[in-house]
Amino acid sequence: MIFKRLFLGTLSGSLFLLLGSVFCGGCTAHEDSPAPAAERLDAHRGAFPAAHDSEKCRAIVNLRVSNYFASGESVQYAKGVPQRIVVVGSGEIETLLAFGAADRILAAESWYPLENFLRPEYRPLVKQLPLVPYGQISLEYLMFLEPDLLVAQQCMFTDKRFISTDFWNRRGVLTFVPWNTNDPGGHAHHETIESEMKFLYGLGQLLHEEERATRMIDGVYRTLADIQERCAPYHKPKALVIEFMGKEIASYDVTKLAGDMVTRLGGEIPETAPMIDRETLLAINPEVLFIVCYGEEDARQVVARVLNDRALNSLEVVRTGRICPLLLEYVYSSEVRTEDALKIIGHALYPDLKGLSAPRGF
Repeated sequence: MIFKRLFLGTLSGSLFLLLGSVFCGGCTAHEDSPAPAAERLDAHRGAFPAAHDSEKCRAIVNLRVSNYFASGESVQYAKGVPQRIVVVGSGEIETLLAFGAADRILAAESWYPLENFLRPEYRPLVKQLPLVPYGQISLEYLMFLEPDLLVAQQCMFTDKRFISTDFWNRRGVLTFVPWNTNDPGGHAHHETIESEMKFLYGLGQLLHEEERATRMIDGVYRTLADIQERCAPYHKPKALVIEFMGKEIASYDVTKLAGDMVTRLGGEIPETAPMIDRETLLAINPEVLFIVCYGEEDARQVVARVLNDRALNSLEVVRTGRICPLLLEYVYSSEVRTEDALKIIGHALYPDLKGLSAPRGF
């Protein structure tokens, strides 16, 4: 795949020509910053200029990442459909499968056993995937594979793994990184549902699957509007989303994707420090407590950790049992699971809401 890339936010608009000095046929770089994340679907379409002629370049809006930090958005110009995809991340693998790209994946590295993680409709595809054990896609192996597209979370772009998006773009490799995979230990960027939709539409555009992406996005907004309308008469509970990280507690507050989902569904969630202590948890005393987990066994353990901690006995959720374990992929770069995530969170916030069918949270 031949493309050139323009990084936004530079006064000179400096252009990196990749794969030697070959230009993508007839393409010119965009000099304006991409449109900001919009409130509705039409704006997502507008942020990614369509290319109806498959021979023309497509302007793909994404992130510039190094050292596990997104320094801003960029535009990559791509020609044709990627045929040699490397993907790292369970949710990212599932999203590519949802776009019908299984036969173009060169290597896939998952956090979980995919036979258990994937939705049932995608599990038959596991046998045909070239799976690589967790942590085993090294820089050298990745260069050996010669991908034309690398899909990975922000945490992969460090000196210990894939260096930076710049590193790959200079070598003619498209990179596509989920917006909402920021470090849980910081609040550098405000995370939203819109950023998830931006990821879906951008990936759909890369794969020439805009219609499929549009259907996914439509489903998310329909579900969001339906729950918002139906929960209007109900009490809006105070909620908190946490993750146990050793002895520390990470808070997915109002600035995080999980917090945006809760607030958009009418729940109240405070803004907190990225890491909180037990005293803060007790002071907030949520009516609903969501706990991030990494599978069924971990879900049982994190709930037991709250229920069995004498220091937390005064929490209202200990008495009411309104503790909801949530798989990380529902609240941290939810991608194709965004609609299900809204249903799970909506059901936990409004358990008496009739007719809301929600999958299990882990």
